Amino acid sequence: MALSYHDALAAARAFCARDGPEILPQARTRLLDCGEQTPLAVVLFHGLTNNPAQYAQFAPLLHARGINVFVPRFPEHGDRDRMTARIAGVTAEQLLAVGSEAVAIAGGLGRRVAVLGISMGGLVAAYFGQFRSIDVAVPVAPTFSLLRLPYAVSRILARIALVLPNRFIWWDPRVRASELPVTAYPRFSTHALARSMSIGDAVYSAARRRAPLTRRIVTVVNRDDPAVNNAAAERVSAAWAAHKPEGVEYVELTGLRLHDILDPQQPRARTDRVYPKLLEALDVAP
Repeated sequence: MALSYHDALAAARAFCARDGPEILPQARTRLLDCGEQTPLAVVLFHGLTNNPAQYAQFAPLLHARGINVFVPRFPEHGDRDRMTARIAGVTAEQLLAVGSEAVAIAGGLGRRVAVLGISMGGLVAAYFGQFRSIDVAVPVAPTFSLLRLPYAVSRILARIALVLPNRFIWWDPRVRASELPVTAYPRFSTHALARSMSIGDAVYSAARRRAPLTRRIVTVVNRDDPAVNNAAAERVSAAWAAHKPEGVEYVELTGLRLHDILDPQQPRARTDRVYPKLLEALDVAP
């Protein structure tokens, strides 16, 4: 049974209250509430090693359109200590549990629910697009396959990573701890990355066998993304479209030579080009 607006609001505030003093203020779970149930509520999922600050500019754009917005913080993200090792313990089950709770809350905040996520959060958005009956899912740059590797090779490497001891790898070894954005972690855990990618494996497998439950799914990728193989995301989108020809779109952006095309703290971000496309994907553009 769906939550009432007031119950959803109380649940969202309780969720926000979990963030203690060890979490950066700007990295905490965020609720942008219109004071009543809105026609649409949107959940925004952040990427691996990032946090809700990734949506510091995009979430208000949605709220200004009369949308209740919920931006949950995934476990072990957003710590004041950017070099924390706790992120190595993050599991796919934890990520999906947070996603499920956020979607349930959104079901009371809005009469319809949409999810949007980037990278790891894009896999979570794709998961709910496949397995939950919501209105819209927008996976952005989902990490089905890494570094432009074939999906099968990437999957094998992820499994090997879980057998080997965890390692921390700099996102950019040239700048190391100086990596931007300043609210995110400058390095990632091989175990956390591999576990999060198992969410993509579940979606990749299910998409070929049965139709997604979400009414509409729009996958948004960057043609010049250096971190992922878009071919895997395109295959998932094509499988969805084969089951649901009228409810699936695949959008390819160009001229953006970075993976995180959302975060306004990214020096090379072109949010002026990206945000309008995401608003269109959510069907809330002017």
